[in-house]
This record gives sequence, C-alpha cells and structure tokens, in this order.
Amino acid sequence: MKRDEKKAQTHQRIMNSAIELFDELGYESTTVQHIADRAEVAKGTFFNYFASKEDLIMELQGMMILQQMENVSGKPGPVIPRMQSVLFEHARQFVLNRSVTRAVLQGIFGSERVREVQQERCQELTKSFVPLIVNAQSRGEIRGDLPAEKIAQLAVQAYLGVLMSWANEQGEPGLPEQMTLTFEVFVRGISP
Repeated sequence: MKRDEKKAQTHQRIMNSAIELFDELGYESTTVQHIADRAEVAKGTFFNYFASKEDLIMELQGMMILQQMENVSGKPGPVIPRMQSVLFEHARQFVLNRSVTRAVLQGIFGSERVREVQQERCQELTKSFVPLIVNAQSRGEIRGDLPAEKIAQLAVQAYLGVLMSWANEQGEPGLPEQMTLTFEVFVRGISP
C-alpha cells in the first residue's frame, strides 16, 4: 500500500471513529484519546491529522454539506427547494450543541489556520451552489439581475449567520426552525 493511501485510510478511520463516538457518548464526553483508541492510532497520530477535536468536527460538517450538495445537484425539479433541503438537512444533522458551536466559532476566529480552512470550505460550498443557481435563473425561478456567484455567496452568508445567531442564543431555540425562517425570507429576496 502506498504511503498516501495509508494516510487517507488512517484519516478516514479517525473520522469514522469520531462519528461513532460522538453518537455513542456525545461530543463533549468524547476525548481525543477515545477517538485515537477507537481508530487504533496513537494520540499523537490524531494530532498529525487534526489540530483539535473542533478541527475534526468542522471537517465532518463541511464534508456532510458538500456530499448533500452533490446528491441534489443532478436531480430534476425546482432548484430552491433542493438548496433549502441541503441546508435544512445539514441543520438537522448538526452534531454540535450551542456551547460547542460557540467554541468552534471562537476557534475559527482565534486561529489563522482554522480560519483559512473554514474560508476554503465556505468557498467550496459557494461554488457548489453556483450551477444550481444558474440553472434556476435560466428557468426563471431565481432573479437574473444578480450574478449566480453573488446569490450563492449570500446564501452561504445567511447560513453562517444563522449558525452564529443560534450559537449565541438569539432567535429561535431550534437550529432547524431558525434556518427555515431565515431562508424563507432569503428566498423571497431572490425570487423574480
């Protein structure tokens, strides 16, 4: 097995172990040592792949939403409900509670490296929305006077704004409810 393949397998094993443990023990009760033990790696090996447990959870969240985008991008039908379903499903699956979400957000703003990773993830998410929006604009579902890239950027900003508000205990108590309300208003703004 090549070195790159082995690294990819170890990375995936750590991720899978974390998912299992977050489900079994909850996020806060799961330690890096638990994850390393389940993945059958040394604790130091964990830190070769992730700077912290928060770093790992951010990667998990980013992967989930990008996979969901891939799943809906080729499907027929109106675009707006597909975009909403991705974001709503992500909100429903959000592993973190409010206090942990706050810690992750603090980590993003407190660490240049983590901020850069999050920025890349947001750019990937924005790019994944663009083809859907172009399609919707060509079918008259979304206004055409704004570039698709701008609408995608605004959608991601609204999504992140909901996460920040929810983490700071503003707005609706449930993340899915807050996401629904925000995107109902957003959709009205991008409708023709």
